Amino acid sequence: MLRIILWLIAVGLSAVPLWILWRAGKKASSLDFRIMQNDSTLLEEDGIIISQMTGLPVGAQVTKDANIVIVPTQSAQANGASPEEYA
Repeated sequence: MLRIILWLIAVGLSAVPLWILWRAGKKASSLDFRIMQNDSTLLEEDGIIISQMTGLPVGAQVTKDANIVIVPTQSAQANGASPEEYA
């Protein structure tokens, strides 16, 4: 009886690392797929650290360790004046 219990414990303890490896492999393949699809939600997802961006538009500047902020473009006012003229 003790032997059966020990075997069940051994099988259970062996299953945990196998499950962790399977989960890590699945997450890595999912990440590769999402990168190929240009999934923009990767920028805000917890647990993913972006260290390099390679598909940036022309003229974009890269700043190390900066938070990504999307700023709306400034448009001309109804009277044709630009926002800088009010300052």
